[in-house]
Amino acid sequence: MTIVEQIVSRQIDAAIVYESKHVIAFADHDPINFGHILICPKVAYENLVDLPDSIAAEIHTVAKDLYRRIEKAFQPDGISFIQNNGSFNELSHYHLHIFPRFKGDKFGWVSSGLGVQSIEVLREHLAYL
Repeated sequence: MTIVEQIVSRQIDAAIVYESKHVIAFADHDPINFGHILICPKVAYENLVDLPDSIAAEIHTVAKDLYRRIEKAFQPDGISFIQNNGSFNELSHYHLHIFPRFKGDKFGWVSSGLGVQSIEVLREHLAYL
């Protein structure tokens, strides 16, 4: 049973901010900033491609609502969304992170060092899509 399923079944306590028949949203227990929320299907779909379209649509509707609520509550300089799949999905349960961003909050990612690429190189590498 995933952590999200344990929250859904109330085996683990969480600060829930949205819940419907198929989707739940709650505060991340290790937040990037206060207002960091996870939006999840109640069923343990592991990756984005596993989600039924109706649940994916509800998750994005909830994300838009939470965006507005986070803006009002925290007055951030911006709001970020992150969703990880495969080995980078630590919960083995699809979840979309939404969190307020503030100038100087130290959040970011580190480039792989490839540097700025030419259009030709990008087209060559994306030709397989």
